[in-house]
Amino acid sequence: MVEHQKKEPCQKKLKTVGHKKEKLFLEKLHKTSRLGGALAFLGKEGIGKKLLALEFSKGLLCQKGEVFGCDECSVCRKINKFIEQLSLSSDRAELPKEFFYFVETEEGKSVNPSPLGEGAIVKKNFAFLIGGHPDLIMVVPDGSQIKIDQIRHLQDYLSLKPLSKHRVVIIDDAHLMNVAAQNALLKTLEEPPPDTLFILVAKNEGQLLPTILSRCRVLQFKPLTKEEIDEILLRLKLQDISQSVKEILHTEGSLAFLNLLKDNKIEKFLEKVNDYPNLSVEEIINLSEEFEKLDKPLKELLLTLLDKLLLNKTLKGKLPLENYERVSSLVAETLKGIKRGIKAKLAMENIFFLLKE
Repeated sequence: MVEHQKKEPCQKKLKTVGHKKEKLFLEKLHKTSRLGGALAFLGKEGIGKKLLALEFSKGLLCQKGEVFGCDECSVCRKINKFIEQLSLSSDRAELPKEFFYFVETEEGKSVNPSPLGEGAIVKKNFAFLIGGHPDLIMVVPDGSQIKIDQIRHLQDYLSLKPLSKHRVVIIDDAHLMNVAAQNALLKTLEEPPPDTLFILVAKNEGQLLPTILSRCRVLQFKPLTKEEIDEILLRLKLQDISQSVKEILHTEGSLAFLNLLKDNKIEKFLEKVNDYPNLSVEEIINLSEEFEKLDKPLKELLLTLLDKLLLNKTLKGKLPLENYERVSSLVAETLKGIKRGIKAKLAMENIFFLLKE
């Protein structure tokens, strides 16, 4: 009990909700000072893996040496600014330019690594993000993947002397590294720079090379509980979002869909779907016509969310399993049809009428 009370003050400051086991492991790791090598944070998207990686990194660079940062020193404040900007930006391009690190190239060869803003006379290529401190590096996908050139630029950067006692490299969406990038990273993990910690954040281990994972201490993150989801929504002042949205988040144990679900168009659609027993024939036809007007990605998203919403109702005993299986099969067929370009209005009507049986 005494030991728990000593740990609690550190964890009360954290923005990351849940994952007590992982937090305690990181506290112990911080105290041992054996921080070289690599960690792998594995688990579904939207559960706080990246945020915890950032908060742990903040602690390693904190001027007061507190496990997850003091939030008072100049380093903590700068990293907190980076964390806040990440949370506000749905796309990398929306981040302030001060966080970008570019490498100048000419005919495909690195000429002079330099931060954005310095006079460049040749082409600049995005390498990675600097997280408010030169010794906090975050590698993120450039487009749909993390490329070998990004890892090479990272290796060049790591050859420079760090400013702090520790240096942290977070590789976000590490599962999006292509094979060439992973092989290049492996060489660095086999002989890591002194006092440099790598944290690979990934949805699953299936897309990472076994040789990469063998060099990491792997932390498997569990989905968030209903109570943890509700606590996060309360912190974000989103506790009043619709019940259908909450049901999806609770079922997923994740906030991965949260930004999309806050879209008024999606939320209204899901609210109507949630009230399917009371929908009239006219309302079903109108709703299906509205669905038909949506672009393809939004149709696919709504069908995916519809299936999750109905699964949650089935698990709660509000929808018979046989009905769910029939509707889920029709949803899957509709998703395939949308990819082929079929009209989705009739399929959506069939889904609603099947639900009302």
